[in-house]
Amino acid sequence: MRTTLFPLVDSLETALDLPQPIVEFGSMRVPEQSHLPLLRNRFPGKSYIGTDFRPGLGVDQVQDLHALGLADESVGTALMLDTIEHVREPWAAMREIHRCLKPGGLVLMTSVFFFPIHAFPDDYWRFTASAMDVLLQEFDLVHSGMAGQADLPHTVMGIGAKEPFGTERWTRAVTTADGWLKSGATSWKERALVAFPPLMLVAGYDGFRSVTSAYSRLRKRDRTSRLNGR
Repeated sequence: MRTTLFPLVDSLETALDLPQPIVEFGSMRVPEQSHLPLLRNRFPGKSYIGTDFRPGLGVDQVQDLHALGLADESVGTALMLDTIEHVREPWAAMREIHRCLKPGGLVLMTSVFFFPIHAFPDDYWRFTASAMDVLLQEFDLVHSGMAGQADLPHTVMGIGAKEPFGTERWTRAVTTADGWLKSGATSWKERALVAFPPLMLVAGYDGFRSVTSAYSRLRKRDRTSRLNGR
């Protein structure tokens, strides 16, 4: 998950006091991201569950988005941040999210568009804002948007809610999300997508992944050495 998404989550929490429990789908930190803070740290004192289809750092429950082992209407807020592109059958996953979301609950979904393939463990899809609308069509309230170049965005976002959510509350959600798309979704990485041709971009991305992976291995080795030295 890109740290660019943290301000989006923070601003929605401030604006809405996101309903609990908050469930993150796709919460596992791969080795290249093990040095990054966990999303759960943005919600101190709240009920938070990290799920993924395999165990690992940041995962409380192993869940398959195609067939969730969660009760109907048991999720207050569903977070799917840069996850849906890794789901083999996203339409099936969204039916499950809809089933599990409480009345008055919110789902926040983001994905990359113009971005290198990143197989964690696989990378299936790219979505437009219109595709987000289709994936969220079963929800009572739906809004989507894109950030970056109009014809080649780097980020796509969708939010959906179940009634009773409230008109004023939904307006705050949409305003907050659109504000992030306009001024907070673009970091130096996204600017590099525009500035450099794909040949340079992909090579740079591969190099970046190699460096972060090596850094994560060193951190893990250092933690192990310190534990063994006690």
